[in-house]
Amino acid sequence: MLRIFLPLLLLFGAAQAYVGPGAGFGLATSFLAVLNAVLIFLLSLLLWPFITLRRSILRSRLPHRPAAGRVVVLGLDGFSPEVVRRLMAEGRLPNISRLAESGTLTELETTCPGVSPVAWTSFQTGVNPGRHGIFDFLAPDRRRYVPTLSSVETARTSRGKTVVRSLRKSRPFWQELSACGLRSAVLRVPITYPPEPLDGYLLSGMCVPDLRGSQGTYTLLGAGPSDPPGGMHRPFESASNNTWTGYLEGPPQAGGGLRITLRRNASGWSVRVGGGRAIRLEPGVVTGWTRLTFKGKGLRSGARGIARMCLTSTDPPTLYISAVHPDPWSPPFPISSPVLYSKYLTGAADGEYATLGLAEDTWALMNGALDESQFLATAWSIFEERRRMLQDGLRRIRKGLLVCVFDTPDRIQHVTWRQGTGEGSPVGEMYARMDSLVGETAALLSDKDLLIVMSDHGFTSFDECLDLNRFLYDEGFLVLEQGISPPREDLSNVDWERSTAYSMGLAGVLLNLKGREGCGCVEPRDAETILSAIERKLLALTSPGGAKPVRAVYRASGAYNGPYVGRAPDLIVGTAAGFRASWHCVTGGIGDSVLHPNPYRWTGDHCHDHTLVPGILLSNRKLGSPACITDIAPTVLRALGLSVPAHMEGRVLLEGIDE
Repeated sequence: MLRIFLPLLLLFGAAQAYVGPGAGFGLATSFLAVLNAVLIFLLSLLLWPFITLRRSILRSRLPHRPAAGRVVVLGLDGFSPEVVRRLMAEGRLPNISRLAESGTLTELETTCPGVSPVAWTSFQTGVNPGRHGIFDFLAPDRRRYVPTLSSVETARTSRGKTVVRSLRKSRPFWQELSACGLRSAVLRVPITYPPEPLDGYLLSGMCVPDLRGSQGTYTLLGAGPSDPPGGMHRPFESASNNTWTGYLEGPPQAGGGLRITLRRNASGWSVRVGGGRAIRLEPGVVTGWTRLTFKGKGLRSGARGIARMCLTSTDPPTLYISAVHPDPWSPPFPISSPVLYSKYLTGAADGEYATLGLAEDTWALMNGALDESQFLATAWSIFEERRRMLQDGLRRIRKGLLVCVFDTPDRIQHVTWRQGTGEGSPVGEMYARMDSLVGETAALLSDKDLLIVMSDHGFTSFDECLDLNRFLYDEGFLVLEQGISPPREDLSNVDWERSTAYSMGLAGVLLNLKGREGCGCVEPRDAETILSAIERKLLALTSPGGAKPVRAVYRASGAYNGPYVGRAPDLIVGTAAGFRASWHCVTGGIGDSVLHPNPYRWTGDHCHDHTLVPGILLSNRKLGSPACITDIAPTVLRALGLSVPAHMEGRVLLEGIDE
């Protein structure tokens, strides 16, 4: 019965709050979520004629004549204009080439810095970071000198319940459409978690946690080092008669995990998770999604998730289990709006699909838990899930807005960049498949539709690490307690009474400012002198090979404007191509040296000087240039007949349209 009602429910839209018990991210019971959605469905059914009439009246009052009946925004995270131009010249991107000839192909200026949460937030709000408050993946807790997520905050109410709220300020532009009777489908746009109500449908993207509350932690049962970055290694607890047993850890509220039983017999290998059915394993092949249910005193009806597995070795046996994604059919906390939309999409995606914000397991590849072929197989499987969702959205949204973001370009370039873009390379193959996606999407649109293909940033190489905290330590700006010396994993042993600056995040340097930081010692009158000294010394840095690691240094006061500039780092370090902030420095660590080789196969990146990594803008219409990522929101609104809100900073790119 519910499967029959789902498409009808999605004709309306449902509001829901994200409140639930638990630690880290909260686990609302799926029963209450479904009950809430069904009640809203019944109410919406009664109000259907009035809702339809209201939309019609609102659309008739649009201040401008629409330039498009429908706008489709195809987001290709990390798609690089430099690579696109090169492959177009080689004749390898025929669909993009045809679209560029009749429409527009240009660079799209990204944010400072050009990292996904910052750039995609500017995309959806039409404002610079100083007005939306997101400046990096991580934000420093300036009272405690520890990193926190920049876009989501978990707080506990006076009644002891956990509430997750977005830290993004300003409004996504599709909220403007909702107020004018125009519907939107927003699929996997980063920084849309927790989901917010809108007139239409939304599936959250980046920042959706796994069931442990992390941003994605895989498990490897068998031999291996304990707890590498992004993973958990656990030995099997017992082995006898070709049977190995272990445990898969679940949410903290579960008070335990699920028993994993791996068996080998004459017919091959199989695995059983908890009391579920046996799943056949083919060594080296990643399985499809498996449903998991964790139970415990803190979980009334259980927390339901999904995971993939792979028997990566048979001698000795080693079992990879992906991070446990929220089950889209019965998520333990809302991941979509309306809450039943994630359930509906299991039909559009032909079954369960990736729901974790960072779904592609790059750490498993970098740590050797998966090999390249296994990683690519999972990445392309996630791509196909998203592609089917896009096709469903194109069928459902005939007027209004459809936005769908594909993370595949970003993830594949990060870990295979060094292999180049030649025929048969993972990056070259990825660009070819994105070209096919663009052609397939364009073919489904009419002349009245506006297609915008865009990326949040481009890509370049990452060969050497720049340890900003070690630089500050060597130059005397960061001082450790007596008897303590680097390396350090965090900032817990810093002498804050004598330290004037520290670094946290992918590009930021912060003053230890009195009255702002927990143990601040820098008087505001001395801030400019110290910032100038740090900037001068950073620009003077030279690598052993004679290269300049730092291309530019930006002051927050000059790079941003708006009420939230005070949340930004005081200095934003724009590294040159080939250099990026070191891995441990991002979370506040201090290493052995200022410069050292990048130890991982994560050899492509975009956390450099933002002028080196612009995004791409491709359209079936003529659009103006130069173009900035903050221009997309005003352009979409104006194309659909709305006036651009006064708070938006971008401009309308459509030619022949008065702003």
